Amino acid sequence: MTTHKEAQNRLITAACALCFLAVSVALFPVEGAEKGTASGKLTLDGKSAGLSHAYAMAQPNTFEKNKTDIAVLITERPLQDGALRDLEDLADAGRDIQESSWVFFKIDDSGKPVFEMIYQPMLGESRLMMSGFTHAEFIYKVLEKERIEGTFRTKKPEEFVGHTYELDVAFKAQVVQAKKPEPLPDAGSGKALPAGGGEPGKAYMAYHAALMNKDIEEFRKFAPETVKGKKLSDNDLEEGMEFMALMTPPKLTIEKGFISANGERAVLYVTGMIENEKNYGTAEMIRSGGRWRTNRESWSNTPPKE
Repeated sequence: MTTHKEAQNRLITAACALCFLAVSVALFPVEGAEKGTASGKLTLDGKSAGLSHAYAMAQPNTFEKNKTDIAVLITERPLQDGALRDLEDLADAGRDIQESSWVFFKIDDSGKPVFEMIYQPMLGESRLMMSGFTHAEFIYKVLEKERIEGTFRTKKPEEFVGHTYELDVAFKAQVVQAKKPEPLPDAGSGKALPAGGGEPGKAYMAYHAALMNKDIEEFRKFAPETVKGKKLSDNDLEEGMEFMALMTPPKLTIEKGFISANGERAVLYVTGMIENEKNYGTAEMIRSGGRWRTNRESWSNTPPKE
């Protein structure tokens, strides 16, 4: 049986392990995208695709919001103009691409690649992902606040959850700033929720119960709109739920929460134990179609800064 720590270090093949934690962003044809260039190829199970377009974004680290990662998306075909506008996470620009190949990396503030995601159309709705480490090494020429240039390269063919892949691509791109997320409600901008989190708390606990029970249909009711809209197949969603369940405390306590003045957004601060260690969760809730849904959720072993 896979443990929490093992899950942090294993390779994951699932379209939803990350993408149902944030609402996907549609790409509209407006002007202003910062386009870089790339030269190289991705080979997956013997099928190669040339990569020639590069994009980069400075965005908050997933687990430590006071730190900044540089995200890099390298694609076979260019994104539409304006695709980076209003994005909080560059990965959202890649998740809706179905017709061409791409690779995505996150580089931490020490210059180390800490996340890798790979896509070719042969994968359908799935993505190949790893977190905390990468197989491809990052060799940089320029790593500055406004510009990045370097190479992502595997030293040999890598076995990747039933697939074999190789990557060798050089790139350069301007680094754009991610859109700052809307501040979460607090006592100043909204009001405190009652004990247990009120209606948002009930919805979050139903979402959590569905996750722990692997109840796909119930999970879809309370998860983000991308899940409700069935963009993810039941098989992909089941794989993602399995991964999420390993990273989420089985028993939770809602410590407190706040709701926005317009009653459409809420935040819940939650605690629970994972392998005898106290973990702290922050769940952003939104009301959609008269129902409260979990829009974003993050967990850490350190208390959040409220």
